[in-house]
Amino acid sequence: MSKLTAERLKYIIARVIDNANDAFEESKTEPDDAFIAGKKTAYYEVLDTIKNELDVSEQDLKEYGLNFTLEELL
Repeated sequence: MSKLTAERLKYIIARVIDNANDAFEESKTEPDDAFIAGKKTAYYEVLDTIKNELDVSEQDLKEYGLNFTLEELL
């Protein structure tokens, strides 16, 4: 089995960001839906964890598409 490459990780992060954007848009149309609010929070937590781990390991957040404030997205 092959190891996870940096390119594959970048692709996965981009997918998570896209899904987070979808959850954000969904929350605009259904602001009172607790399930959608939970999805939005879950994506925030996942992206925040990834971002923190990349930062601790001194990775360039821009390379991973995470060079933005998560609160702007979610």
